[in-house]
Amino acid sequence: MLFAVHGCGGDPGESGVADGRSDPPEAWRLDPVPLMSVGGTEADPLFEVTGIAITESHVVIAQESEGTLRFYDQGGSLEKAVGGRGEGPGEYGGLDWMRRVGDHLFAYDVYGREVSRYSLDGRLLGTAALSPPEEYLPGLSALGVFPDGSLLADKWYLHWATEPEVARAPAALLLFDEEGGFARRLLEMAGPEIWYEPVGTTGMKQMMRFFGRVSHAAVVDSLFVVLENDSYDIPVYGRDGVVRDTLRPAVVREPTPLTRAQADFYQQVVLDSWDAELGSGRGEVEQSLAAMGPPEHLPPYGWLSLVSPHHSPMTTADGLVWALRYGGVPREDGGMDGPEWFVLQPGMGQIATLSSPDNVVLVDVAGDLAAVIRRTDLDEEIVELRRIVGR
Repeated sequence: MLFAVHGCGGDPGESGVADGRSDPPEAWRLDPVPLMSVGGTEADPLFEVTGIAITESHVVIAQESEGTLRFYDQGGSLEKAVGGRGEGPGEYGGLDWMRRVGDHLFAYDVYGREVSRYSLDGRLLGTAALSPPEEYLPGLSALGVFPDGSLLADKWYLHWATEPEVARAPAALLLFDEEGGFARRLLEMAGPEIWYEPVGTTGMKQMMRFFGRVSHAAVVDSLFVVLENDSYDIPVYGRDGVVRDTLRPAVVREPTPLTRAQADFYQQVVLDSWDAELGSGRGEVEQSLAAMGPPEHLPPYGWLSLVSPHHSPMTTADGLVWALRYGGVPREDGGMDGPEWFVLQPGMGQIATLSSPDNVVLVDVAGDLAAVIRRTDLDEEIVELRRIVGR
């Protein structure tokens, strides 16, 4: 049984250490009133959205359930869909992600390990399959595309526990050329915290640690960033694997303590919210939570969730890094604060903080426009285009 669990945030008034910048970060916020909304009608529902890209003429939505890229005008009307389920050019067995890079759209098929390149109006221009050395198979996946077409990928290594434990299996970050040819191994990063529990002599139960650290690597323009969640530091690397910069919030706070009473309360609220989905497996989940125990402190970045991690701890868009401060923590009154992102610029540090009044997932940004995913009480996926007020 595998469940994914992320973390929560501290008091925004807590003390910290400034990074020495003279100008405080700007305060941006997402307007709660969308400029465009897609997915809220029976005629055009969305399911398994894996990417959104804002272009000059369209909002493009990648939908894994059909393996399609759907092109909407900025009024929310569907103009066309390209792709589809299959193994041919521009078809997908598993549409893992789609994003804009310069004047092109790129989409990744996780089953074929193929990256397809499109014009901004949806014309398929080519496909490149990753061709790694045998030592990097299996567990290989593309993460993103640099402006010159070269590719960042990761290869996850298996961890086999001989006794119950929380561990972080490593991942290797790799560089491929624009044709999918292997270029070099860049570096190794720590994976997410996972609870491992051996079953017999050949079995293993795994569960993302509740409040555990998660990691993420992503391309931002011609660089890439690695978030390991051991601290607020997010190193910035060149394609040679050499550190160019280190990003962190303007005020670096002390780690937020997590008491056992707090952990038990948060766990029960989240378990209750997912009771129908967990069904008869709830007892097994509770046993694993009790066995692994909570960490002493909350990590800097991420979101508290169970079963499906809807929030990435870091998004890269519009040449910026949007690092999600821990959130998703239920309040005593049953409510929950909206997400907050540290907006970081390589070479500059934190330039702003972006907040949202409601729980949305930030996917893409272009100027003062943000593409987000919102889920209804019925777990329906709604894609919205919102204004960033203050930018």
